[in-house]
Amino acid sequence: MPPRIRTVEGSCWGCKERRVICDLTSPACDKCTKIGRPCDYGKVRLRWTDCVASRGRLAGKKIPLYQAPILQKNADHHILYFENELLPRFNLSNTVPRVDLKLLSADPVLLQSVVAVANAHATYRSANEKALSLSKIQDRNNALRMFRKQLMGIQTDESNNALFTANVLLCILDGIIEPITESSATHHHLMGGKAILKQWKGVRHVFQTKYELPILMLSIFATMDLTHAMLIGDDPYFDASSWPDFGDCKPWWGTVKPDDDFLETMAILSQLSTLGHEVRHFRGTAPIGILLSIQNALEQQATRQEEVGQTKDQKAWAAFCATYRLTASVYLYRALSALDVGHPLVQQAVSDCMEVIGGHDLTDKLHHCILFPVLIVGSHCLDSAQRFAIRKSIAKTASYLSFEALRSLESFLEKRWDELDTSVVCKQANWWMYFDEIANVTCLF
Repeated sequence: MPPRIRTVEGSCWGCKERRVICDLTSPACDKCTKIGRPCDYGKVRLRWTDCVASRGRLAGKKIPLYQAPILQKNADHHILYFENELLPRFNLSNTVPRVDLKLLSADPVLLQSVVAVANAHATYRSANEKALSLSKIQDRNNALRMFRKQLMGIQTDESNNALFTANVLLCILDGIIEPITESSATHHHLMGGKAILKQWKGVRHVFQTKYELPILMLSIFATMDLTHAMLIGDDPYFDASSWPDFGDCKPWWGTVKPDDDFLETMAILSQLSTLGHEVRHFRGTAPIGILLSIQNALEQQATRQEEVGQTKDQKAWAAFCATYRLTASVYLYRALSALDVGHPLVQQAVSDCMEVIGGHDLTDKLHHCILFPVLIVGSHCLDSAQRFAIRKSIAKTASYLSFEALRSLESFLEKRWDELDTSVVCKQANWWMYFDEIANVTCLF
């Protein structure tokens, strides 16, 4: 019995699919015409999917018009990003330290830390963050592995210099750019930095060097260590007498004289932190005479700034110093004097600082560098208008810095405000319990 003929040569595509005999009528066969089906005799059948004609095994499948390629970025790209995008966010001066490419290329530990920090920040800012996250994680793990390997080797002044700078970069990565909430990575990095400094005899040499990056990193570490110590009741590495050494060089706050108000305030904060360490772990109370002398020094600085005629730039700098000075007052009242959140002295310092934060004297760049005052003062705000001003300040800063730490800060403040509104216990909590949740997660300044 001859095989049954299902199709004929030259059939339209509709009859071929249905496996029926086509009458080959042109332009449309009778079978297609009867059922209202488009009739096509083309040699190659095209199907349009998302405006892309596909054939063969791809026919009919959804194929996007364009997929942006994930660019493979090399170390040079990350170094340029670090120098031109990231460093300006950690520097108040108009000049950013230049990165010595030759020095970085010769030191794989330092190079990998720069790459990890730059990639993390660039990824956080990217619209394609999920696609780039694996590269970011790999760079961080590589930086940690190389850092630990170098730490176990023989140490010289040069290796300690590189290790310390890499350690500061890891502090920035895990404490500011992308805080790790599940662990105390920031705390461990800071403890490691202190250990390196104690072993390294070249700290004084940093202040004399012409290469600016180590000075910038040293000043960033000193500030992170100080703010962290104040929150957990630790003794900061740089005591009050060390801060004038940062005068006449190029730290993150710019070049100032050794007797500048900001350095005086940082020295006072260091003294307060040392007292806080003693109060929390040994004494229980601070000597009233020392507290009064510190309060007197803070008041004298405030009076001095009010009496001197100031230009616009001088007013901006005075406002910047005032936020840290008033933060010192809050610490003195709360941590060392054990006053409640709602005590008039605490609330007066909060109110004075909020006038500065919500005022017009601070420049945008200075405003981005008052995160620690925003944390301390903001967490003690009882007034809704003050809280609104804090939210506005954080939003303004977050849009420029692009640090995950800003989200951690905002989340902490919102939670603390809810507790202040509903719980008397929260208002009476001591300083260390009050900041325990955020103290080991991030470092803000």
